[in-house]
Amino acid sequence: MSSFAALPTEPPGALEQSKGTKQPAMFSMTDEQLAATGNLDLAALEPEPKSSSDPERENHLNHLLQREQLLSEAATKPVVFSPPIISRADAGIIGRSTLNIIQGAYGSHKSRLAELIAALMLTSNQANDPQFLEFKRVALERFCVCYIDTERNQSEELPFAIQGIKLKAGYSLADKPADFRFTSIKDIDRKARFDAIESFISHVRQQTRLHLFCLIDVVTDAVGDFNDAKESMRLYDFLGNLSDHYDATFLLVIHQNPGTEKARGHTGTEAANKASTVMQIGFERDGSGNETNLIRLKFLKLRRGKRPEPVYLQYSEEAKGLVLADTEQIAAHVNYRKHKADYEDVADRLTSLLSEGPLPKSEVWNILTTEFGAKNATIRERLKTVMEEQPPMYDEEDRAVRLTDYKEGRNQFFKLTPIE
Repeated sequence: MSSFAALPTEPPGALEQSKGTKQPAMFSMTDEQLAATGNLDLAALEPEPKSSSDPERENHLNHLLQREQLLSEAATKPVVFSPPIISRADAGIIGRSTLNIIQGAYGSHKSRLAELIAALMLTSNQANDPQFLEFKRVALERFCVCYIDTERNQSEELPFAIQGIKLKAGYSLADKPADFRFTSIKDIDRKARFDAIESFISHVRQQTRLHLFCLIDVVTDAVGDFNDAKESMRLYDFLGNLSDHYDATFLLVIHQNPGTEKARGHTGTEAANKASTVMQIGFERDGSGNETNLIRLKFLKLRRGKRPEPVYLQYSEEAKGLVLADTEQIAAHVNYRKHKADYEDVADRLTSLLSEGPLPKSEVWNILTTEFGAKNATIRERLKTVMEEQPPMYDEEDRAVRLTDYKEGRNQFFKLTPIE
């Protein structure tokens, strides 16, 4: 007698069509249960589709269909890209309705640089003013500057920073420019800071038709845990949506991890992925590893075009701010960096050297040895450091990458690997 003959027609767990109950998923059935499915409606084992009358589902669908209609209309017309709102030496630095980053270690003048850029967006007299370090704002347009602070005390530090922006923009201390809005979220519970930021920006938008230039210093304080990947992604999704909904451009200040070139936590990592422009500012060091008075502003990422060469600055007590460094001092330091074959400079060169794909290790060693005028052993050591430290690197498509190596038979290669 067949072993199947003794089985009940509806074994425990089998689908009871009349009652509408479901049997276990097929991958978890016993052999006997699988055998008993011969008379069953297998389509009934599939999960029921979500009801088309679900309000949330309908809202999402309506939103996507509206987006489709708008995009379909836009795609029938020539696309004219708007000019960058901030440029330097004919290079577009900050584009309209984008997220942009200034990162640096404590005491690196990153907030001072951000305030200088905010003053540039506020001033009505920017023509070749040396205090703006050759940064230029798009001509014939005014902006409303929104400054949102997260960490300074509100009795001295924040008012002093606000005064500095006003003075650089050409106003007096007593002036209250209508297009300069500022506040602090320092005493707002972290869980409510997104709502607080949007409420403020929404209120400002109702008061003006000007494009908003929003400075948040520092952006890691807008989240509860800057090492939480989900919170970080939510932060940049939130800011990106604000940019679209309120016709705004964001400049975000972020701390670097102590002793590294990386912005802090997952918030810093995600910033590098989502930002259109990433600038890094910090003091240069001498041969003994001590900080000099020379400050390097480096463009780590520039989605709008080729990255400019670093800008060298100094802090001037007389000017109470940053000024362009002396050309002779810059030349001497650049020459020193080249012969030192600093691993950051080596990393910069690798992004172009390996842009078209992997190269044999021996070829990379030879090229870098010649270009930096360094010993082969020095170049190998720098490449090892680049692989271990993983300084910020971006390929031709503006993806964050790192230097890796691999073997093919007896041959060894270097390549740039995208960072997930």
